[in-house]
Amino acid sequence: MNRTNNTLVTEFILLGLADTLKLQISLFLLFFVIYTLTLWENVGMILLIRTDSRLHTPMYFFLANLSFVDICYSSTITPKMLVDLLSDKKTISFTGCFLQMYFFIALATTECLLFGLMAYDRYVAICNPLLYPLVMSRTVCLKMAAGAFTAGLLNSMVNTSYISSLPFCSSNVIHHFFCDSPPIFQLSCSDTHLNESIISTFAGVNMIGTLLVILTSYAYIFFSIFRMHSGEGRHKAFSTCASHLTAIILFYSTAIYTYLRPSSSYSLSQDKVASVFYTVVIPMLNPLIYSLRNNEVKKALWNVIAKKRRLFFLGFLKSFCSYMESTGQNFPQGNHTTLMGFILLGFSNVPDLQGFLFGMFLVIYVIILIGNSLIVRIIKVDPSLQKPMYFFLGNFSSLEIFSVSVTLPRLLIDLCRQNRNISFLACATQMYFFLVFEATECLILTVMAYDRYVAICNPLLYPLIMNNRLYILLAAGCLMTGFLVHIVFTYQIFSPPFCGSHQLNHFFCDIPPVRQLVCGDIFMIEMLIYVLTVLIITIPFMLILGSYVKVLCTILKLPSAMGRAKAFFTCSSHLMVVVLFFGSGITSYLRPKTSHTSGTDKFFSLFYTTVIPLFNLMIYCLRNKEVMVALK
Repeated sequence: MNRTNNTLVTEFILLGLADTLKLQISLFLLFFVIYTLTLWENVGMILLIRTDSRLHTPMYFFLANLSFVDICYSSTITPKMLVDLLSDKKTISFTGCFLQMYFFIALATTECLLFGLMAYDRYVAICNPLLYPLVMSRTVCLKMAAGAFTAGLLNSMVNTSYISSLPFCSSNVIHHFFCDSPPIFQLSCSDTHLNESIISTFAGVNMIGTLLVILTSYAYIFFSIFRMHSGEGRHKAFSTCASHLTAIILFYSTAIYTYLRPSSSYSLSQDKVASVFYTVVIPMLNPLIYSLRNNEVKKALWNVIAKKRRLFFLGFLKSFCSYMESTGQNFPQGNHTTLMGFILLGFSNVPDLQGFLFGMFLVIYVIILIGNSLIVRIIKVDPSLQKPMYFFLGNFSSLEIFSVSVTLPRLLIDLCRQNRNISFLACATQMYFFLVFEATECLILTVMAYDRYVAICNPLLYPLIMNNRLYILLAAGCLMTGFLVHIVFTYQIFSPPFCGSHQLNHFFCDIPPVRQLVCGDIFMIEMLIYVLTVLIITIPFMLILGSYVKVLCTILKLPSAMGRAKAFFTCSSHLMVVVLFFGSGITSYLRPKTSHTSGTDKFFSLFYTTVIPLFNLMIYCLRNKEVMVALK
């Protein structure tokens, strides 16, 4: 990318999709959910194709490549857009802008070519079935896929070099949410007619060329289908093409509308809507189209779910809705790879106390729900509590509700019945959400310590540093980190085979009891546990300690005793919660393996899953004057 001497612009400003904070937050949540689904669905599709031997065909080889391209394609645009939605500074450097454009064009080109190759694959399979294994051999498929990626990279190199060589000497404001070619052409202070013609030619050759290949392939396919004598044969042949045709229509209609319509009809708002559709929405829809409209993929998916092997997170939504009422199944017993569920022993060793324990835990659960819901409500409606500290406290109370609701309702149900079975998926789901909420609480407590540090050590800068955007971004970052980190972790815990007893001597699916049932070498699992514990517990704890060392040093320098007492009082409740929360967490997960027993594990788990949320509620209500005043 050569920049001419006339180029004065060193960075660009992306105006994005919205100009009001409320709309930006709504769009952030929407696109974050879509992006998360895009990653899960496409990674799931790739793993499914690799796992099931029946999908080791050229058609699904190209589909796996398409899913990989969709992951990269969406990741080129969406993360930057999410950051900009919660950021005051929406700038992107000159190099960063054209790197984004380069990968976007390369991946979009590759996707077009893959669609063309998939159409050719269907043409050979239906019109020349006897020659199909020879024509579409593994070597040929690999060369075709490599050619598509190479062509995409080379095409993007030419396109991006032409655009980046333009002089930009006027405005640097891009009326878009990413660096696309049409809005960047508008910023050039030279005649862009030649450049636009070259870019349009490349785009036309790429899109129209591949579209002609697709149309020609499907014309031959339809002729072959209509010649078939069997109605069942025609239906089967057409069903293998239906999902591909749906994906093609969605992708090409928006791409052609955006890049090949006359420049006189360009509209910034229409371009943004079309761009959101083909950069954010379509990568999420493609796996759904290929899974819901493709019988082979659906069969492979349900087969994997039924065997409880990989991709357990594809069943999270179904499991989360049903695991509370799950009563287990009589699964076939055999070798260690057929384990389909666990039995939670819980407190079955004290049958005489079942009724007492049920009543006690029910009262605790109701108090936690009502108390934390009341705190969230008070913080929301009381103007005196509209501060960053109480915003984080509201988030912390919400997490307490979710965290307790993952474990206690299941415990209450098990205390009332003999059958304490929990399915493999439900167990993995329970562990995943429990770890997500606990990790997010750790991070929220760390952010609250930083908030106190800024408030006490830099009071004049506090309104500027802890502004609305920053604390919303911090809370969203804590939640995103919790959700994303534990996907891989939970997957690693449940990937190895389980053998021997399937009884968990615990009242929920926690790490130590599940780890004890894993067959073979668990060194990597244990290392992952310790690494994650250090990242989620130890490092946040050290950051909290560092913040409070600074806070205490500042407090001790205050000349007024009343000022010192007031400053320390604002931190005391948070300090108590930190000590209780991190103390039990570190004791549970970082103590030596030799000291792990079922009794002590259950005791510590009961303490940090049930007792501490109750204490937290009491601490923040009884030791915080502002909350007490708001309650009155």
